[in-house]
Amino acid sequence: MADADPPSGAQRVGVGFTPARLTYWSLNIRGLNIPEKRSLLMRRLWAARASVVFLQEMHFRQGDAPKLGDKRYSIGFYANHPEAKKAGVAILFASTTQFHCTGLQADPQG
Repeated sequence: MADADPPSGAQRVGVGFTPARLTYWSLNIRGLNIPEKRSLLMRRLWAARASVVFLQEMHFRQGDAPKLGDKRYSIGFYANHPEAKKAGVAILFASTTQFHCTGLQADPQG
């Protein structure tokens, strides 16, 4: 069957899936212990429309990390140094990004 022009006043509707545009950010943040710095980071990431964010050098102790995500970045995965306030990483997903975790493996040593 050949494609015909739609009748007058009608629109052709595409069939298929167009994936959303993803933007990735990777930042060495040199610590986020100051609440204002965390808030500023989250606002800037949202303004830049970052879909997936990779953060290094979080500088939190295991168990002492404040909640980094908010309603705009509600899904996050974290790893901290178990004994010292150094290193640490986070991966955040924007709430507008379709993400489904199918499995999780955690290293008990961070």
